[in-house]
Amino acid sequence: MGHLCRVAISVLAVMVLFPHWAASEENDALQALERVRVGLVEGISYRELGGLLDEAQVQINTLRKDEGSDCFRAAANQSYYWYDLGRKTWETMTENTEQRDKYFRQAEYGEHRMKTINMTMAENYDKLVKHTQDALPTKWEYGNAALESARSCLGQ
Repeated sequence: MGHLCRVAISVLAVMVLFPHWAASEENDALQALERVRVGLVEGISYRELGGLLDEAQVQINTLRKDEGSDCFRAAANQSYYWYDLGRKTWETMTENTEQRDKYFRQAEYGEHRMKTINMTMAENYDKLVKHTQDALPTKWEYGNAALESARSCLGQ
C-alpha cells in the first residue's frame, strides 16, 4: 500500500511540475500532421507520403482517450482521414494510369478488332485518371482544413 501511495504521489508531482505532458502528445500528433501538409506542398513522392502518414497515425493513436481535447482528437482524426483518403486516391490514379498506358500500347500493336477494344479500354481508364486527378486536390484541402481546426482546438 505504501508503494502504491508513493507511485501515485510521484505521478501527481510529475503532472504538477509538467502540466503540458498530456498536451505534448497532442503537439506530437499536430506536428506529424503538419509534416504531411508541408510534404504535400513540397511535392513529396507517394512513398514518402505513406511514411509520413504512418508516422501521423502512430501519433494520433497514442492520444489518450481519457485526457486531452475531444475537439482536437476529432479534428486530428479527420485530418488524417482526408490525407489518407488522398493517398488512396493517388494510388488509384497511379494504377489507372498504368492500365490506361497498357491498353494504349496494346491498341497500337493488336489486330483490328483488338485495337478497337483496347482503345476503348484505354479511353475508359483515361476518364478514371482524369476523375482521380480532379478529386485529389480536394482531399488535401479537406485534410488541411481539418488540421487548422485541430490547431484551433489547441488555441494555436
